[in-house]
Amino acid sequence: MILRFDWWRRRCLAVLLAAPLALVAGGCNIVAPIAYAIEGPGTIDAEFDLAKVDTTVIVDDQGSLLPRLALRTALGESIGERLLRERLVPQVISPRDAIAFMRSNDRRASPASIESVARAVGAKQVVYVQVVGFSLVGPEGTPRPTADVFVRVLCMEGRTRVYPLDPPEGRFVTSMIREVNPDLYRTPSSRRQVEELLVQRMAVDIAKLFHKHERVEFGENLGTR
Repeated sequence: MILRFDWWRRRCLAVLLAAPLALVAGGCNIVAPIAYAIEGPGTIDAEFDLAKVDTTVIVDDQGSLLPRLALRTALGESIGERLLRERLVPQVISPRDAIAFMRSNDRRASPASIESVARAVGAKQVVYVQVVGFSLVGPEGTPRPTADVFVRVLCMEGRTRVYPLDPPEGRFVTSMIREVNPDLYRTPSSRRQVEELLVQRMAVDIAKLFHKHERVEFGENLGTR
C-alpha cells in the first residue's frame, strides 16, 4: 500500500509540473485568459484631475448634430452625475441651467461666452463638450452609432484652459456602440432609444478622462465589431 501511494503521488506531481509546459507549448491562448481572470485587464489613470470646486458641464452643439435638445441636456447631466459618483468634484451645477442661459443669449446677435455662462450659474470650473459628430449609422452603412466630441476644462477664476494644453480644439473623444439590433431602426421611438444609448456611452467615455478606470470593461471585446 505504501509503494502504491508513493507511485501515485509521484505521478500526480509529474502531471502538475508538465501541465504549464503543455499549455505554453500548445501556442493557444489558454494561459492568457487564466491570467486575465486572476489579474484583470489593468487600469488607466485619469488624464486630468479636476479641481475640487463647483463645476458645470456645458454641451455645445452649434451645428445641431444632436437630433433633439433633450439629448444635449441628458449628455450634460449624465456627465455631471458621473463626476459626482466618482467624487471628482463637490458639486455639479445643473447643466440644464447652463443650456437655458445659452439658448436665451443665442437669440441675440452673438452667442454667450463660456465665461458669461459660468458666471451666470455660479460655476468656478467648466467641463466644455463640443459635439462635432453624431450618427446612428457607420460609414459602411451598418448600424454603428458613433459620436465625436472635443473636451476642454476651463478654470473660471484664472480665466484659462487647464486641460488639455493642446491641441487648441481640445481632447478628441470618439464614442461608439458596436452592436445594435437593426430592428431598433424601424420606428422613431426605437431610434430614440438608440440615440439615448449613444448619449450614455458618450457620458461614460468623457467622464473616464477624469478618473481611474478599467482598461477594458467586461464584455467590451465581445460581439461583432
